[in-house]
Amino acid sequence: MIIKLLFTMTVTAPTFLSLGLIGIVKNSDKYFEAWNRILQNCEVPISFEWWGISISFLYMLICLIWIGIYLKHKSLKQKESKTIKVQSYSIMSQSGIDQVLSSIIPWLTIFADQLDFLVLFMCVVLQCCFITIASYNNNSYNLLCSILGYRYYEVYTEENTYMLLSKKSIRNRNEIKRFVEVTDYMGLIINS
Repeated sequence: MIIKLLFTMTVTAPTFLSLGLIGIVKNSDKYFEAWNRILQNCEVPISFEWWGISISFLYMLICLIWIGIYLKHKSLKQKESKTIKVQSYSIMSQSGIDQVLSSIIPWLTIFADQLDFLVLFMCVVLQCCFITIASYNNNSYNLLCSILGYRYYEVYTEENTYMLLSKKSIRNRNEIKRFVEVTDYMGLIINS
């Protein structure tokens, strides 16, 4: 359950990346001045905006590293893999549109002259809570997996439909023989 929650929470990382980039675009001078004071004088900034931007970038980085390590670890779990007899499959190229849009929406605030970063940060946190809750019990597309080079496939068997990830481009249904569960609703294709 904890792994499923962590995996689901990584869905929100691109939105936090957008938030951090927006903060830098709107106030790059203040942000880099604060970093300069940290590096020269070891002076810790007290600005919420600096902390919000830095935490957003750190969260994105941690999520990207964690999901990469987790999927690599899962790909080595040959003993946990399950056999699958595929009837057909399709690549899921359009399933991430909602996540891409949620990452773009914060950019609309770039045109607001007087926008309090605290308000924007809290709105993004609430939006990400809703995304996490909505994604928890369904087959959610994760943009970070795509960034790391994974492709999504909807795989049909006689009994079930699976959402499976693969770093290898699948060109024939016979290439999909085994998978290991990543979450309750997603698996990773094991390539022999």
